[in-house]
Amino acid sequence: MRIENRSKFLLIWLTVLTFGLVCINISRSAPIDSETVEVAYLFNKGNGNVAKDISGNGRDGKITGAKHVKGVIGDGLEYDGVDDNLIVTGYNGIGGTDPRTTVFWFKTTTVRDHSWVKWGVNSPSQKYYIRAHVRGDECNLRVEVNSGNNFGTDNVCDGEWHHCAVVFPDGSDAVKDHDLYVDGKLQEKEGTEFAMDTSVDSQVVNMGAPLANHTFMIGSFDEVAIFNVDLTEDQIKTIMDNGLQAALGVDPQGKLATSWAMIKTY
Repeated sequence: MRIENRSKFLLIWLTVLTFGLVCINISRSAPIDSETVEVAYLFNKGNGNVAKDISGNGRDGKITGAKHVKGVIGDGLEYDGVDDNLIVTGYNGIGGTDPRTTVFWFKTTTVRDHSWVKWGVNSPSQKYYIRAHVRGDECNLRVEVNSGNNFGTDNVCDGEWHHCAVVFPDGSDAVKDHDLYVDGKLQEKEGTEFAMDTSVDSQVVNMGAPLANHTFMIGSFDEVAIFNVDLTEDQIKTIMDNGLQAALGVDPQGKLATSWAMIKTY
């Protein structure tokens, strides 16, 4: 009887402790409004050549060539650097000088100007192109608009997984207004200033395919999303630490995962 009572007491104590940790750690995390996400992919293998959009906007992507491999969380995609691509059918991205944030995980040992995410026409100010900036035997996170660019300093082509975030703040109007983050660290800004006026008239969002004179992405790619707001550093770290589904709480299962993800983080 004493053993049974002790077991019940222990179960109650663990339940209370777990609930307390969940509450504490959720309060420490930076809340993210799921209504601000335009498109988000987890790349689960069970969806075949379809990248299932978890944003609720129905913007499923078409995967061409890229293979499912082990990702940072669950599955990811492996690009061969030759012709692999993902097309976000029917979605032309965010236009003009509207705020935006793009996040993703990437891993490679190949130094080249990997084409990660792009949209807009290839004209001054109207192109929006997130790719790698080659610097000797390293490559850095870069965003460019045709005639202007902004790139960081941390190497993302060293064979390790790196979380990348490209933030265009509300009220900004030029490419060097972007804030770039690698593994949650704000990057120093280098590059050439130029005005932004991103076109959304004709070109859908691509993830992998290059513009002229550049190269296809080669390496592993995971947990990518585009937001229509300028996420804060804390919000970016919440996504990096807990994953998109947990950070967004996109469904009841995702909300439960958020709680446990917070517990594991602290």
